[in-house]
Amino acid sequence: MIFMEQILYSISEYKLLAMVAGFVIVGVETFIPMIPLLAIIIANAFIFGMWIGFIISWTGSSAASVFLYYVANRFSKAKIFRKYKDITQTEKMSEFIKKQGFNTIFISYACPFIPDFLVTITSGFVGLDIKSFISGMVCGKFVMFLLISYIGEDVGSFFSNPIKIILFAIVIMASWIIGNRVNNKIHETDIKNKEYK
Repeated sequence: MIFMEQILYSISEYKLLAMVAGFVIVGVETFIPMIPLLAIIIANAFIFGMWIGFIISWTGSSAASVFLYYVANRFSKAKIFRKYKDITQTEKMSEFIKKQGFNTIFISYACPFIPDFLVTITSGFVGLDIKSFISGMVCGKFVMFLLISYIGEDVGSFFSNPIKIILFAIVIMASWIIGNRVNNKIHETDIKNKEYK
């Protein structure tokens, strides 16, 4: 985790190489959710500035998510992916995503508290319409990545400005509330389905 962040800082003098590295690393995070996405986005914004850092992070992560969707969709019946289908949380999310489509995808990617790796895999598994997936995912990531990049551009200034801290806290709290409601709806859908059976 820390190693990948050090790579970005160590090659920051070589702008083009650093941009490619930032793009690749944020893309790798899509496949390896243990990597700290927030730290990578902040590092990109700090090194390249808010807008360039944001574009690198946003495009890299979005492209990787589309690729992961296609992989999951293409090989959903392969043995390597079967274990994910048996996960209760995945089954609940599958039913919910099919019914809600764009709204769920947008909210899931806009909220840092919902694991986007699971959302991407599940979307591919259930065969969610690719247009709904891409539009929701791109828009959701746009919101979250832009906010984090704004903070990452000048972390010192952010923490010394009470207004920015309050606004950020409000956004985080709102994201958590929305994410929590999505999670509750998933469980409610599961309960209703059991009642109908």
